[in-house]
Amino acid sequence: MENTILIMLILSILNSVLFYSKALGINVVLFIIPLLIFIVLTLKKNKKIENKKGLLLTIPITLLSCTYFIYDNEFFRGLNLLVIPALLILMYIYTIKPTYNLSELFKNFIYLLFEPLNCVGKLYNIVKLKVDSTLNLSDQNKRKVKSVLIVIPIVIIVLILLSSADMIFNNGLSHLLKVFKNVSIPNLIGRLILMFILFTYMGAVINYLLFNFKNQKEEESINLNIDNYTVKVLLTVLNIIYLIFDIIQIKSLMLHKVAQSINYAEYARSGFFQLMFISIINLIILLISKQIKEKENKYNIIMSIIMVALTLVIIISSFLRMYMYESAYGYTLLRLLVYVTLTTEIILLVPTLFYIVNSKVNILKYYMIIIITVYTSLCLSPVDYIIANNNINRYYETNKIDIDYLENYSSDNIPLLIELHNKTNDTDLKTKIKEYLDEEVYQETKTKGFQEYNISKNIAYKEIKNLFKNNFIN
Repeated sequence: MENTILIMLILSILNSVLFYSKALGINVVLFIIPLLIFIVLTLKKNKKIENKKGLLLTIPITLLSCTYFIYDNEFFRGLNLLVIPALLILMYIYTIKPTYNLSELFKNFIYLLFEPLNCVGKLYNIVKLKVDSTLNLSDQNKRKVKSVLIVIPIVIIVLILLSSADMIFNNGLSHLLKVFKNVSIPNLIGRLILMFILFTYMGAVINYLLFNFKNQKEEESINLNIDNYTVKVLLTVLNIIYLIFDIIQIKSLMLHKVAQSINYAEYARSGFFQLMFISIINLIILLISKQIKEKENKYNIIMSIIMVALTLVIIISSFLRMYMYESAYGYTLLRLLVYVTLTTEIILLVPTLFYIVNSKVNILKYYMIIIITVYTSLCLSPVDYIIANNNINRYYETNKIDIDYLENYSSDNIPLLIELHNKTNDTDLKTKIKEYLDEEVYQETKTKGFQEYNISKNIAYKEIKNLFKNNFIN
């Protein structure tokens, strides 16, 4: 544990250097890679790796961290701040204590979020023993060191307050501390606080993983006591409803046959969200229906297979509706996410079908692999670039464009907007693009240190600089 404490301290310092007062960029991957190496080596050294396949989750974690210096999509930059820690927790679970029971997985996830906080006291006891053994101080010297550690932060806070309260005192203190003129006390305190928080939580998590997690007592799994008759009725009724609905979809959407009183365009360009959620609900129903442990359950299996087929038609219907809506109103991130969700659902139907026929199929495992793979692939795609490119191509064909949506402060869009500015003959559109690419956007794309380096921002910075021929401040 001694070397582990030293490495955690180094990682805390590295975190402060990379992230304090810096935007997210290449610093994310520069921190994630050594963190993952440290975690894997620590678990290996302490013989806690029960399932090496769990370490495969280091791949999507690393790839998602790379997106911070490749692209500039605000939505995924924010979402991945939650997804990356969640994948780290899943890596701990599937490496140390692998489970494919959904309720057990959820409980272990919650344990790993909050239980490490109970190990903070144990962590600092280990740190104290390490310091004592290293310095070999007498009891009197220990008291002196403890007094100094308490006095120093209080003195610093008092000096900061007095300096801000009196100009003469501030000048005198500044003169006295001119040797430290390049050191910002508030900045230093902020860094120390960040280091302390990270060291504490990281140490508590490692302590919990090594000594408590595997020995955590498991509660009884939650059993769904659903009557088989209820499931049969539900599957039968829903299949009848979906069969009628799917016949209508095939006739109206795919064969373009609707009543004269109904506007086909309005009919086709609505309902995609509702149908998407219906298909998700169907997947949940199919999984629940397999929890019935009756020996004679052939009817449920047949009804479930029929529901899979009818759900596929519903998904295709939602796909067509979204395509028609997008063709009419343009491309957005939300509409792209609908496509991705529907595609993922279609893929999920394959293992679901196998699971219906054979309940021994590890459905949770395949679901996780599919969802993580699709999400990571999406984040590694130039989403904003694709959306902007499709909208601009649509403008060339229809002369319609929602320029306000494309002016979303994403650097991925900027080269395409500049290209549009140079190609279009619409003076109003040219003016709008130039007004958007102002000094503020230009400075926003400028890298303010190696920690913030981002490929997309760097390209956008050069493009804007070239467009305005060095009119902006460098």
